[in-house]
Amino acid sequence: MKKLIVLGGLIASSQLMAAQQLTLEDGRQVQLNDDFTWHYVTAPTASEAQVDNTTAIPVVAGIPVIQNQTGILISLDSDKPTMQLSDSGVDILLAAASYQDGQLVIPTSLTNQSRQAVITVELEVEVLDSSGAVLSKQNTKVWSSIKRMADTYLRPEQIAAGKPIKVDVESASQYQIKAKVINIETR
Repeated sequence: MKKLIVLGGLIASSQLMAAQQLTLEDGRQVQLNDDFTWHYVTAPTASEAQVDNTTAIPVVAGIPVIQNQTGILISLDSDKPTMQLSDSGVDILLAAASYQDGQLVIPTSLTNQSRQAVITVELEVEVLDSSGAVLSKQNTKVWSSIKRMADTYLRPEQIAAGKPIKVDVESASQYQIKAKVINIETR
């Protein structure tokens, strides 16, 4: 009798502790596990699907990752940030671009999520026209501290405004921007 009670208790507890499935706003399903992990629920493949199933689950093709991507197209009348870069625990946000005094100006802000203080952050910025022709390519320091002056360092868990990126280009309504982090110095 004891074995029957224990077995019944195990079955009941396993039903209470079972993983939950949720449907997200975009239609994808997520399984939440009891150990605070989660994963997407994938649709069965054609070989696994049963023929007599009346409800068909649409199969969504994956988007391939492209290594050599084209520049991000920005409009000067947009308030949307241009892009965000991350490297070595430092996040660099390139804000909405504007055109002032013959220059394309892109304000920047930095967040240090690493454990070390940041002294220098240097970006390589390439500006292209809307058809893809290179207008300018330059290296720009968006954060520069004075060495051995700890007050000027970007400390861990600190957010600060960086130096704006200024590029001499002809005026246009749209540009393509490519940017990458080329140097981060920490102390």
